[in-house]
Amino acid sequence: MTASVEGLNPSCDENGCDPTKSQVIVCFLALYLIALGTGGIKPCVSSFGADQFDANNEAERKKKSSFFNWFYLSINVGALVASSVLVWIQMIVGWGWGFGIPAVAMFIASGPFFSGSRLYRFQKPGGTPITRIF
Repeated sequence: MTASVEGLNPSCDENGCDPTKSQVIVCFLALYLIALGTGGIKPCVSSFGADQFDANNEAERKKKSSFFNWFYLSINVGALVASSVLVWIQMIVGWGWGFGIPAVAMFIASGPFFSGSRLYRFQKPGGTPITRIF
């Protein structure tokens, strides 16, 4: 948001930039929210995808293997695009576009994700992994 909202940009001169207290608070709040969201979704996405396949069905086991191949290919292609194309867009076109394009893509991807939620298989929790250790 600091790339697009003028009030969140610190004032800069030849001696450096001096952000206001509210700008610092918004910056750290955004960083904490990113950390919270990333920590909450990263370990769950692949597990949730694996839950969509029946381990007792041979055809679904093959599809599960294919899912992980496509899943990790998508993760790596996304990282490649983010570290090359989006950086180029940020440097040439502007930071607003560089952050806006992934935001719009995420908004568009949320549609199919939520519309298909009725079809998802939800596994019943099997307890905590800590109890299995002890």
